[in-house]
Amino acid sequence: MTARALQAAAELRERGYAVFEGARSPDDVRRIRDSLATRYAALGSPRTFARPPLEPGPDVEISAVGLVFHQLGKHCGEVAACLLDPEVVASARALLGDDMHLEYTAGIVNDGSRPFFRWHMHVGGVDNEVYRKQQLFPSFTRSERVTMLLYLDDLTRESGELLVFPRRVEDPTRPPFDPAKEHWHGQVALACRSGTAVLLEQNTWHAARPKESSGLRMFVACYFTASYAQRTSWRDHSWRPFAHDSALLRSLL
Repeated sequence: MTARALQAAAELRERGYAVFEGARSPDDVRRIRDSLATRYAALGSPRTFARPPLEPGPDVEISAVGLVFHQLGKHCGEVAACLLDPEVVASARALLGDDMHLEYTAGIVNDGSRPFFRWHMHVGGVDNEVYRKQQLFPSFTRSERVTMLLYLDDLTRESGELLVFPRRVEDPTRPPFDPAKEHWHGQVALACRSGTAVLLEQNTWHAARPKESSGLRMFVACYFTASYAQRTSWRDHSWRPFAHDSALLRSLL
């Protein structure tokens, strides 16, 4: 357990997020991005925003999030060896426990069609839609889940910065302001280079500014979940066929 991993775990407890610049090398980023780009092109390079959602293929959804490749191992299993960073995983384990598991993975593609992506959080992991629809805002004394966002393109104001509202694990989980408003007093705008991993405690409210640059913006998202968290309705097992490619990934399945 490195000093940086312990520091990141403390940051997640005290402010709800941690940033790892250079979590993946340029070669790893290129490999993951190329894999996603190939699958996106095979779908006909569709518009990446839809409301209501569309399903252009198995475990593929176009929604307000973007074009989402759910259960990423089903689509891009060849990138198993370069998906995770040991220090990022160590920081999540320092917060959630050594026996945490990988609950879910996805690859997301955005063109310029997505408007402001309103404030939201990921309480409940794969079941978060239930919490949102029922307006459930449970309180916590310890963290149960961490979201990792691995950016495969530079994150700038033009490409759609990530907005984060700092909070402690014990703080109330209800939205402090209107989730549809782009500006929240106290928000932090995160801009970073490709290969950066951002960790978010599951109850940290965050949003994304509209993408105004040309080309595509891609990232990988996943949930790391504590063994003591409430059991979810399902779990992503898509990486099991590729576990032999990565001891780190294998330790999370």
